[in-house]
Amino acid sequence: MNTSSLINQVNESLAALGEGPFTTVDSTESGEGAVVTGHLDGRLLRIEFVEEGSGDGPEKGHTVEVIDDATGESLGKGRGDSTFADAISSHSWAGTVEALKKLS
Repeated sequence: MNTSSLINQVNESLAALGEGPFTTVDSTESGEGAVVTGHLDGRLLRIEFVEEGSGDGPEKGHTVEVIDDATGESLGKGRGDSTFADAISSHSWAGTVEALKKLS
């Protein structure tokens, strides 16, 4: 999985809102996806990219979830049917930014 490409897409979404960038600190991959840890607005966050499904069908579900590392609170989730790019596009980044501001 090319997490740097996915984070570039996340940063494009944030930039469209005048926010960001999300700066990566660490990345861990597994069979179901990846977890990228980094900073946004001075706060440590995890972006979890999870691929769901058995793989028997032509498409799997793809989820992108932003989690505050300190509290474990979800700051938003996006879901796409066929790609992580779809999940990133469906994510409410404005909602995530708003939730992040409430934590600060």
